[in-house]
Amino acid sequence: MLGGSNGAYAAAADLALSGHRIRLWRRSAADFEPVLRSGRIRIEGDGVSGEAVLERATTDLKEVLDGAEVVLVPLPATAQEDLAARCAPYLASDQVVLLIPGTLGSLVFARAVKQAGGTLPWALAETGTLPYLARKVGPATVRAPVKAANLPTGVFPGERSTQALSLLSRLYPSIRPCCDALDAALTNAGTVIHPPLVLLNAGPIEAGRYDIHASGTTAGILRVIYAVDAERIRIREALGYPAPHYELATYYEEARAAEGLYGRGAKQKLVRSGLWNERLTLDHRYVSEDVALGLTLFTSLAAAVAVEAPVSRAVVTLSSALLGRDLQASGRTVERLGLSGPGVPALRELFRSGGDLF
Repeated sequence: MLGGSNGAYAAAADLALSGHRIRLWRRSAADFEPVLRSGRIRIEGDGVSGEAVLERATTDLKEVLDGAEVVLVPLPATAQEDLAARCAPYLASDQVVLLIPGTLGSLVFARAVKQAGGTLPWALAETGTLPYLARKVGPATVRAPVKAANLPTGVFPGERSTQALSLLSRLYPSIRPCCDALDAALTNAGTVIHPPLVLLNAGPIEAGRYDIHASGTTAGILRVIYAVDAERIRIREALGYPAPHYELATYYEEARAAEGLYGRGAKQKLVRSGLWNERLTLDHRYVSEDVALGLTLFTSLAAAVAVEAPVSRAVVTLSSALLGRDLQASGRTVERLGLSGPGVPALRELFRSGGDLF
């Protein structure tokens, strides 16, 4: 388990309590000291509660990767390229790397490992959302009031999906197979929800503590979220990806919640927890990741497959104005990923076979 995010602590504790041998790595010893000293994390969550004992907590990347079957990376997509280069000397050809969530990080991670001269893992996989909605509430304590009921997951290369997902499903039985990594990336709920919520609540966010998921989710803002979501689904359909599309209505409308990523009562559990009444900035990962990497990927894919995405483009443009920098120009676009021009069949084949990387 790589990283010190809310999701990393939740995953490490939950999986350890489920009987898996978990090693946890963080870069900074100062931030990690209580867990380094005790080797324990306490989780209070949806269906799981207790103090988890880790096999190892360390700041040594080689130590945590050596002999691991699965490498889980519950970190923002902004960290993927740098982390891949750091991992490159220690990865093995029989491992599976799972990026949580990916935002097409499987491709980015694989290229960075190869560029650094490392050994590619047998497969890279990525989820479309976080397995947990969680917040750390202490140096070694995490609360996770919501756990994913349906976890769309795609593998790069896609032709290795059966074996890789069989292994990963031992960790997360809620995994739902996607065709490939791009299919999974296009189920990313955060990319749809967070950018409109931050953009349209910029005033309250700058004023202090605020819960964008409670007071910030008004009927008008929800219409914008649904408009972005409709554009995402049209992109998926243009690329030939089948349902389920995990429409965001399955999160916001309780009557459809069983079909959604987090199941029945998820929105209510999140709001009731009070954990998301917090201080944000306009450069929070909801923007630096979900707009700058996620939504720019969506809009550039839309252009590549001739799908109109005016609302998504507007959110990127206005978010760029809020931050004073061009997020589209520096984003995770098909052009910057070297994916422009081949057409849909060639693009799908690249994600099936792994192209010249595998």
